[in-house]
Amino acid sequence: MTAMLGALAALLMLAVAVLVTERIRLRRWLRRSTAATPRGTERRSAVRQTVTEARRRAETAETARRDAEVARQRIASSLDALWTGLVLCDASGQIVARNTAADSVLRARHGEALVAGMIEELLERARNGEEVTSSVELHAEPRKSYEVRACPLLNDGEMLGAVALVRDTTESQRVESVRKDFVANVSHELKTPIGALSLLADTLSSDPDPQVARQLVERMQFEIQRVADTIEDLLTLSLLEDDSGHVAAPLDIGKVIAAAVDRITESAEQRRVQVVASIPGGLAPVSGSRRHLESAVFNLLDNAVKFSEPGGRVDVTASAGAQHSTVSVSDQGIGIPAAEQSRIFERFYRVDRARGRNTGGTGLGLSIVRHVALNHGGEVSVTSREGFGAEFRLTLPRDSPAAATNADAPASPAAPPQHAGLAADDGQPRR
Repeated sequence: MTAMLGALAALLMLAVAVLVTERIRLRRWLRRSTAATPRGTERRSAVRQTVTEARRRAETAETARRDAEVARQRIASSLDALWTGLVLCDASGQIVARNTAADSVLRARHGEALVAGMIEELLERARNGEEVTSSVELHAEPRKSYEVRACPLLNDGEMLGAVALVRDTTESQRVESVRKDFVANVSHELKTPIGALSLLADTLSSDPDPQVARQLVERMQFEIQRVADTIEDLLTLSLLEDDSGHVAAPLDIGKVIAAAVDRITESAEQRRVQVVASIPGGLAPVSGSRRHLESAVFNLLDNAVKFSEPGGRVDVTASAGAQHSTVSVSDQGIGIPAAEQSRIFERFYRVDRARGRNTGGTGLGLSIVRHVALNHGGEVSVTSREGFGAEFRLTLPRDSPAAATNADAPASPAAPPQHAGLAADDGQPRR
């Protein structure tokens, strides 16, 4: 047993000696290999540099790709935000890009299909080197107008394609038409009294009769007042269209009506027309401009009085609903034909032009009422039968905080009806 253990120990020591010897020899070999081949180290360094450069270039390329995608999306979003349609085609005529406005036209199946055909035609002409512009009107309801302009895209004389711009000109043409009508109407409204003044002045200078002179002067004063009224109403309309001078405040609509009735009293009496105001107590306040609302109610009263016969009656009432208050002005006058009722709120529009001028109106009164109503978030409407008078209703939103307070308060007794005569000199008959 002892002999066997000794043999095993000898063998173990021999194995350890062999392992140590081989390890020493391996280290010596590695040292000689490293010293003999320096290019190996250089090669490994070159590989590392190549890999690093490749990674850097890949990161640069990815950054450039992302930047290009962001730029593409920014341009596409900007073009889609345009109201003008844009269509781009390449040199072969193939459409390669279009924004949302143009897409809605090119995909149309009805009237706008005519516009799509025009776009294709003008792009073809543009690819042949022309710069062309054309317009098309669609007469189906709703009526629309479009303008299409196309031009070639060139680079050093090389044809790259063409671009077409599609513009909806419906609103601009409507505005231009309104502007032309407005200028024509203003010119006519001012030219008529100025011409009359010139004629009256000539007659006055050549006629020495004091009685004739007095009549001519009275007529001249009438025409001068007519010009002044027209200018004043035009200025009022200008302010209302800009919503200038509109300082909202809680208002007692009953006091607004009473002030308008008071203004109309003198002229109403001259025409022998009775104005009766029925204003219940406890009406919820409305929010708005006192001056503008009083002007609107006054114009409704003035319009009613001027188109009432002597001995007639005009009623003005006020009522309140859950969200709105309504002022109603009704008369027993000549009424408004059904075909004319949709146009009476236009500037200078008159159903009976001869009567409107004879009563001294400018034709702007109901237009002022409409603008006041719109600026206050309300509306104005009319109900009429020709020969049976008319009723105008001015509806205004209630002033919310004040309305809540007022709703909790007990209703006060109804105010007694107010009586007045006929129309005032600041009005504008529109029928």
